[in-house]
Amino acid sequence: MAYISYLDLPKYWGLERGDRVLLTSDIMQLMFTTMRNGERFDRDAFLDAILGVIGEEGTLLIPTFNWDFCHGVAFDYHKTPCKTGALGGFALSRPDFRRTQHPLYSFAVAGKDQQLLCDMQNVSSFGVDSPFGYLEKNHGKNVIIGIHYTDCFTFVHHCEEVCGVDTYRFSKTFTGQYIDAEGQESTRSYSMLVRSYELYEATDLTLIGEKMERAGVAHVIVLNEIPYRIVDLTAAAPVICDDIKNNSSRGICKHKLQ
Repeated sequence: MAYISYLDLPKYWGLERGDRVLLTSDIMQLMFTTMRNGERFDRDAFLDAILGVIGEEGTLLIPTFNWDFCHGVAFDYHKTPCKTGALGGFALSRPDFRRTQHPLYSFAVAGKDQQLLCDMQNVSSFGVDSPFGYLEKNHGKNVIIGIHYTDCFTFVHHCEEVCGVDTYRFSKTFTGQYIDAEGQESTRSYSMLVRSYELYEATDLTLIGEKMERAGVAHVIVLNEIPYRIVDLTAAAPVICDDIKNNSSRGICKHKLQ
């Protein structure tokens, strides 16, 4: 296949107008490939191309996660940096994107449901009232650029929390200083699923990724020699929950040791 301009790539992802899209990426390979083919990679233009495909009725979320709050560092809505890739941090610099409020698992959001997402007061990182729950309920599509599920597919933790199975993770609450969008400081508490150090091992989502692809709820397309993984999160949730309940992919959903 001939080279496809980076500005045309979103047209190949199977997105439709009105889609809710979670974009997770490592754009380094995409940038290098673009430059090798005589184009200058423009992050603004790339985000505009995605927004153009999903239209004004669509919503785009980009992770801007930061876990310093867990270690006693105050979260500042405007100043706490994104630790999950350059694209999320860049999106926060644009006037059409706003950040959601959770100090650990926030997102840069643009589009129709921006206000809904930015108004969320979820205490739990992964609960049904979080952006992850929103994506499950609203047929969200996770577009993963250039990286494997293991490196970025945080949605599995939402499934671990809501599917009702006693896994090796448990909810832990963190309390610290929070500076909101208006600059007001307060003490707040938030929770997320964690695991005991004695049970720690590297998370491997290879098996669940293969299972989702066999079930047809995820697929991989290769464009300009870069893999793009597209996951239908509404359809993937029951597949992941079934995996957790049956302890199939032991690397990610291993039950607590007896």
